Amino acid sequence: MTGTRRALISAAAALLCACHGDDGGVSTDSGSGSGSGVAPIDAPNVVVIAMESSRARSTTPYNPDLETTPFLVQLAAEGTLVAEAYTVVPHTTKALVPILCGIPPKLVKSIDETAPGAIPVDCLGERLAKLGFATLFIQPARASWEDRPGLVTNFGFTDFLAKADLPTAGFDESSYFGYEDDIMLGPAFDWIDAQDQDRPFFLSVLTLTSHHDYGVPEGFPLQPFHSNENYNNYLNTLAYTDRFITQLYAGLDARGLLDDTIFIVVGDHGEAFGEHGRTQHDNVIWDEGLHVPMILAGPGIPAGQVLEGMRQTTDIAPTILSLLDVDYDAADFDGRDLLSTDGHPRLFASCWFDDYCMMMREGDRKAIFHYDLRPLAVYDLAADPLEKTNVIDVDDNLTFAESAVASMQSWRDANNLRYASP
Repeated sequence: MTGTRRALISAAAALLCACHGDDGGVSTDSGSGSGSGVAPIDAPNVVVIAMESSRARSTTPYNPDLETTPFLVQLAAEGTLVAEAYTVVPHTTKALVPILCGIPPKLVKSIDETAPGAIPVDCLGERLAKLGFATLFIQPARASWEDRPGLVTNFGFTDFLAKADLPTAGFDESSYFGYEDDIMLGPAFDWIDAQDQDRPFFLSVLTLTSHHDYGVPEGFPLQPFHSNENYNNYLNTLAYTDRFITQLYAGLDARGLLDDTIFIVVGDHGEAFGEHGRTQHDNVIWDEGLHVPMILAGPGIPAGQVLEGMRQTTDIAPTILSLLDVDYDAADFDGRDLLSTDGHPRLFASCWFDDYCMMMREGDRKAIFHYDLRPLAVYDLAADPLEKTNVIDVDDNLTFAESAVASMQSWRDANNLRYASP
């Protein structure tokens, strides 16, 4: 890193701390979080790729018998694989909030997070922009879908590119609301190349190709992963996404940036194919909808590590700040630094629809509350990872489930209160 870049980051960090003090996103005297609190000693670039509709069990690092994502295997060998990472709400707009802000979204169906000032914490885009990073959020979907510009603004990104901003010649409109992911490569690299080399960048990429209805882009060779055509198309879109990530990674390597870039791949949410009577993702509260791939590589990240314990996508934001050596108030986040803290004692998640379903996981026991739509359920994930047998009548599981329902409702209410208008 050049002295100019280090000086730029140091000055920005000092200004941010002076402006915010105890009330801001960066705290110099909280005693929480990680880092010196005055300036990042080093400031690597940050790349976060959110893989659309990507469930862990359909990717190769989590299912070696299914060769859909060989590059993710390579990336895991070069970095750290998170064994059990959960999304919070299996719907993309809602799922992006925990990834980029470190807290759950508002647990209602309406997309309230796009209103000006709606997110009650400083998200990564804002925090890193204030530290002097160039920031870009890019997606191949149309921007009008659930007011993505409003959401990206609330995340704090300076630059935003979507379908209408991308050159379309030679690319397949493989989804009903956007293009194949390769359409982002040229514009992303153009943006990186245009940045001051003494200034770090934060690039957040949201893929699209693996979204239903799983349109495999024209020219991408189909592989016979599964006999069911719909599911096979899905697996092929994951293989396509893996190739896209390979090309993005290779482009950073060609520019000599990999040694100075934190590179994170995470599923925004999973996807279901009728395992529990539901398809797609919005209200899939079982692990096919919630358990997502999460892999980290780059400076400060151990190579070849498998990180155990219950983790959640809320953990990404504080982990990045810790890797950047930026002090922060841990109370700002529901997430924890993945690399220096244990997993969560409990995990909560919610369906997208109002009053539809929630879950709480504690150890290997997972309780699912369906309101009045289905009976209360408990699964033993150690013995039954595919959640085929409801064991609520075994041992003390009914007592556990009833207590879990109260905890889920308290979690939902407390979280939504933080989004209340002042």
